[in-house]
Amino acid sequence: MSNPAADRPLRVAIIGAGPAGVYAADILTKAEREFEVSIDLFDRYPTPYGLIRYGVAPDHPRIKGIVKALHKVLDRGDIRFLGNVNYGQDITLADIRDMYDAVIFATGAIQDADLKIPGMELDGAYGAADFVSWYDGHPDVP
Repeated sequence: MSNPAADRPLRVAIIGAGPAGVYAADILTKAEREFEVSIDLFDRYPTPYGLIRYGVAPDHPRIKGIVKALHKVLDRGDIRFLGNVNYGQDITLADIRDMYDAVIFATGAIQDADLKIPGMELDGAYGAADFVSWYDGHPDVP
């Protein structure tokens, strides 16, 4: 891959700061190439790490520990995190095309699959994703 603007870094936007987005940014910064890369990591939430932060059950501390590895990537200082930015509302594809040379969409699924089991339609019946999101303090879950 060559840089279309050799006088400046290749600008990459990554939409989604969960594990996939952070690891994509990490790989891009570590790749051997003949040009510099500048990465902006966007997320609609105020904090990064997506599913690992908001969707892992409390009885899975080893999985939650992945946050430490993701934090090390962002703590290096070569990737800029921009939170509270909602793609499609605060920033559009047209905006990205104007400001960046490339974009990676690393968004995830945030709700349970519709289970066809008796009683799921009743008050007080919740799927695992709903419960864990509540337990982990997801910003969209009261």
